[in-house]
Amino acid sequence: MVMDRYKHYRISSYLLIGFAVLLLLAVLLEDPQGYMQNPLLLLSATSFIGGVFLFALGGDDSIDAQLASQLSLQGISALGRTIRNLGGYGAAVFLPPESPDGKVMQFIPTQPACRPFLGDGAGFAYHNGSTGTMTHPLASPILEDLKRDNDLILPSEYGLLMGAIREVCEDLLSVVDRADIRRDGDRVIVTLRNYLLIPSCASLREASPEYCALCPCSICSLIACMIAEGLTCEVSLDRVALDDTARGHRMEIYYTLKMRTEPDA
Repeated sequence: MVMDRYKHYRISSYLLIGFAVLLLLAVLLEDPQGYMQNPLLLLSATSFIGGVFLFALGGDDSIDAQLASQLSLQGISALGRTIRNLGGYGAAVFLPPESPDGKVMQFIPTQPACRPFLGDGAGFAYHNGSTGTMTHPLASPILEDLKRDNDLILPSEYGLLMGAIREVCEDLLSVVDRADIRRDGDRVIVTLRNYLLIPSCASLREASPEYCALCPCSICSLIACMIAEGLTCEVSLDRVALDDTARGHRMEIYYTLKMRTEPDA
């Protein structure tokens, strides 16, 4: 059963990476001069990074932790630069599915000064009065694999959903020894203890700390997707705090929730 799961991760990773390459080629052929401003480049980068993360998960139990850590965040800096080139800023917003068969989407706002550059808005979207890019989160393929291969269900009740997040982090993906979750008003704080991938997180934050909110990595994105879909709310990542001292590798992730309100009848 475990080997079948790893095999599915590897197959999914190959498909995502292949799709990313084909999409990049299409972008280059369509507009070789202005490809850096093409929103499809963002989708290509997202697919590639998601594929690399699944490849890391698809190794056997003896995969080196440092290698897995490096693979998991491979390309995040490049993706962050692409988003900034498209005018992206602030924190990405994870939007719940619009229908029972829908998927969580990620909205990245763009700076107001970029609106004239966007032209007719092709490839861009609007949310709560803001212009931005809409794409699938990095964690989309991981979440779909967990639903298909592990029968993952996302409860709508807060306590049960937090239990599902713990199970995913501790048992199904085995990236932490323990996941502690607490809520403070509209904020949810997730603490990952002895987090396997923290070395690369520390390197990324040292180089570009804003990328944690602008384009959350696969694990931070996965937790946000689970909360958004389970509670049917918008989720954004406020900040990430790291502690990689000799006592243990710990990461705290601060999410802000915006619950949907029903329109007046």
